[in-house]
This record gives sequence, structure tokens and C-alpha cells, in this order.
Amino acid sequence: MSYVYIANSKERTVSAYQRVVILGAGYAGVMAANRLAGSKSLVGQVQVTVVNPHAEFIDRIRLHEVAAGSRKSAAVPMASLLNPAAAVVVGTATRIDPHARLVQFADGREPLAYDLLVYAVGSATAGAGSEGYGVQSAQEAARLRIRLEQLDARAVVTVVGGGLTGIETASEIAERHPRLRVRLVSKGGIGADLSTSGQRELQRKLRALGVELVENTEVENSGEGQLTTSSGARLESDCTVWTAGFSTPDLARASGLPVDPDGRLLVDETLSVPEFPEIFGAGDAVRAPDSVAAHLRMACAVAMPMGAHAANNIIARLEQHAPQAFSNGFMARCISLGRTAGLIQFVHADDRPRPLAIGGRPGAFLKEQVCRLALRWMRDELRHSGSYSWPKGPRAEQPALAEAL
Repeated sequence: MSYVYIANSKERTVSAYQRVVILGAGYAGVMAANRLAGSKSLVGQVQVTVVNPHAEFIDRIRLHEVAAGSRKSAAVPMASLLNPAAAVVVGTATRIDPHARLVQFADGREPLAYDLLVYAVGSATAGAGSEGYGVQSAQEAARLRIRLEQLDARAVVTVVGGGLTGIETASEIAERHPRLRVRLVSKGGIGADLSTSGQRELQRKLRALGVELVENTEVENSGEGQLTTSSGARLESDCTVWTAGFSTPDLARASGLPVDPDGRLLVDETLSVPEFPEIFGAGDAVRAPDSVAAHLRMACAVAMPMGAHAANNIIARLEQHAPQAFSNGFMARCISLGRTAGLIQFVHADDRPRPLAIGGRPGAFLKEQVCRLALRWMRDELRHSGSYSWPKGPRAEQPALAEAL
């Protein structure tokens, strides 16, 4: 337990508080900070500090728009999203000392002490080759935007990765830069995990935009002006955009914390680290057990619930209540296909597609509303801690019933 002096013009009192440090100010980190800093039951008991490399919040689901030139910036003033009771430290953490409960920084500044910690440092695309571009950070998106504007007519832009990020990036570039040839290369089938109607609508729109689809093809390496596939084939590419794979900061591994082979922090069902129960994890850089997370994918629709749940369990810990297991399910996959079309694929809680999918302009409208909701939910949590809720995860079902659904 730590103590802080709170002074005013009339008196000086002593208040006990717990120091909660949140590493990362993305969707998970901001949601956790707002729930903790605004908790009425913890008034005067916690000091929340958010550590982030940047002073602004980056709305990552908008970065493909920035890269294509459809949007000027994905940066949002942190003050508009984060509870003012939470302090912000702009810096990069390089090591966590879980025994001394200290966070150390890249610039050598004084370590930051904590009583409880939320690890929410996010992820990035695992790019390949020095010639490649990405859309996972503001810097990457800005660099790609400049490159696209410099390309000559009929230059080939290859987007590697047929997941949702790759699909959205290829669509946005093709619509914004019709003078360019856009190719989307996927290790598997593009949209293979959608319903039949969803696949049909997706591929129809991609082809209408002029996107060349190269499926069931893995890119092994890249060189100047070309890519080499696993079959040995060579594809010309004047600009290669990598959206396949992911990487996480090496912070957890460098700190001696338990990680999976990809470097993600290993947590239990309550999102805490068993060896160090005062450390909680949320977002892309965390691996929870399959019992609660086997169906989950990297998305803000997962990061925000994880951040809120980690905060809930910190509150439970401080109030001496039992922590609860994490539960999170899905309702839909929302895909932008340029500014005038989108695809809403309705899904079961475990992310299996339902038959219904909405495309075209209605899909674009619904996708835009969902993107706006992400910021709105964080702002609502700022004003009313505990207001954000999310769909629960799949329940254990009988095989026959699961197949019927």
C-alpha cells in the first residue's frame, strides 16, 4: 500500500491508494483506464497512470483509410477519450520488473512503480522485406500514402494477406486510386470463412473495384519490384503492402514473464498472470486459455471487452471479491469495401457465420456506424464507468444443436 498527500488551501490529509499502471493506450488500455479511474467505488483508492508511446489515441480501424488517402488522420486527442483522473506518461516501456513491481523506460527515466498493472501493448503486422509497407501504425499509414501518390499509372500494388485488414486495404486503395493495378494475395481462399452469400458479395465487389484476386498462394519473400511465392512463381509489384501475420512487442518476454511462441503474455481465464496475479493482460498482446478465447480474433471488439474485464477484476481484487472468468462473443464481422460499399456478416457467438449478410451501401452505412461506436463506447465509459457491456461468449452446446444453428 502506498500513500499520497492531497493538499488544498484549508487542510492536508493522507489518503491510501493503489497505483495502477496501464501499458498501452489503445482500445483495451483506454477502456480499462476509464473503468478504473471513473469507478465510484474506488474514489480515493486508486491512482491510474497510462503509459503510451504517443500522446494521441490512434483509431487503428481507420488506418487503411489514411493510407489510401480517404482520411487525413486516425489520431484522436487523448483528452477527448481518457478520464481526466488518469495520468498519461508518454514513453516506451522496455522492461517490467514483476518482483520489484517497476516499469523501466527506453529513455532511462526514473522507473514507474505499480501495485497493479494492465498489459495492453497491442500488436503490429509481421512485415517481410525492407521494400514492404504496412497499415498497422500511423507512421506506416503515412508512409504508404506518400508512396501511393508517387506511383505511375498502371503501377502494381500488391496487398499480401486475405484477412479483414487486407480486404479493407485493397478495397480502399483500388477505389481511391483507380489508375493503379491492385492485387490481393491470400494464403487461403479470400472470404472463405464467410457465408455463401457473404463470399459472393465480397468477391463481386472486389472484382468490381478492379482488384485482382490471387488465392491459395503464399508469399515467401520479396525483392525490389517483385515477390516470390511458395511455388517459385514471381509476381511483379511496385508497392507491396503487408497485412498478413502479426507481431507483438518483446516487452513480456524481455521481462521474464510467461509468453507463448509469438511473444504474447500468457494469462488465465480471469486475464491475470498466475505467477504474478497483480499483472493483468488485455488486447492483441495477450493469450488467454482456449477455454475462454479459442474463438477470439484480433479486433477492437475483443480488445475493449478484455480491457473492461481486466478492470472489473482489478476492482474485484481491491474489494476482496472473487475474480470472474472472461467471456466474450461476436455478433457480426463488419468489413469496409471502400467508401460506398461494405459487408456485414452476421455470426454466432463463436464467430461461425450465419447465413445472413448485408452488402452494398447499407453495409457501408452499418460499418461506419460500428466504427464510430468504438470511440463512443470509450467516451461513454469516461462519463459513466461501468456503462460499456458486450455479448457473452459461446455456451457449451450439444453437437446436434450446434449443427442445427
